[in-house]
Parts: sequence; structure tokens; C-alpha cells
Amino acid sequence: MKRYLSFAMLFVAVVLLQIYLFDNISLGIYFHPLIYSAFIILLPLKYNSGAVLLLSAFLGFVMDWLTGMAGLNVIAITTAGFVRPLLIKLICGYGGVLSEPIPMINRVAPKRLLMYIAAMVMVHCSTYFLVESLSLMHVMHALLRIVVSGVASILVVWYIVRLFLDKIMR
Repeated sequence: MKRYLSFAMLFVAVVLLQIYLFDNISLGIYFHPLIYSAFIILLPLKYNSGAVLLLSAFLGFVMDWLTGMAGLNVIAITTAGFVRPLLIKLICGYGGVLSEPIPMINRVAPKRLLMYIAAMVMVHCSTYFLVESLSLMHVMHALLRIVVSGVASILVVWYIVRLFLDKIMR
């Protein structure tokens, strides 16, 4: 029960951080960190794909509803949730990782965990900014936003993951 409460608090925390802090940071048009993907990254590894997709879609729906977007967050985060099992298999392997409930830092090598976080964030950012631009005329603009926002998002999500796994899940 404690673990479910921790994940519910994480859900609320990333949504509130995204809406009230990171969406209001104005450092230019290229800097737009998308940190709410941390919730999908931190879901237990044994969750089946259907549950991850439903939670991803729900997270996207909440973000769209609170920000007034028309499905952009649903598309982006559900895509990240869809490729999550493939990324876990490619980066972390199925060995001893899936025997553990969540991607703990002391059970997954920090390098692999960082690669997993980076891959998930970049899938999310790429989908978000490419769908947002919806034009081949603005591909270079979208690619620059993907790179700048992706790097910023990776750094913030890495910190959130470390904080959540080190302090809350003990």
C-alpha cells in the first residue's frame, strides 16, 4: 500500500512541477523541459504493457486537461509508454532487472539507468515537438527544441529519479 501511495504522490508531484514550474520558465523558445515522463520511467518494470499504456494515456489526459492542449501530451507520453518495454529490453536486458519491482539505482548500473532515462525522455520530447510543429518547414526548429529541451529534461528527470529511488522508496 505504501508503494502505491508513493507512486500516487509522484504522479501529483510531476504534474504540479510541470504545470506550475517548468511550463512557466521562460528562457527562450527552445528551452521547454518535459519532466512528467519521470512517472512512466519510474513505474515498476513488471507492469504489463496494457497497464503502462493506460497510465501513460491518463497522465497525458491530465496534462492536456490542465494545460488546455488538444491531445499533444496524450500522444507524446503514450508513445513513450508504448516503446518502454522495448527500451527496457534493449538497454537493461531481461536478466536480473525484471526480477526487481522498480529500476533501483543499486540494482541497475547507473550508466544503464541513465541510458534508459535518456532514451525515454528523448522519445517523449521527439514525439512532443514533432507533433507540435506538424510541418516539414519547421523540422530544424523542432530538432533544436528536441535537443535543448531533451538535455534539460534528462538532467531534471535524472535528479527526480535519484531523489525518488534513494529517499522515498527505501
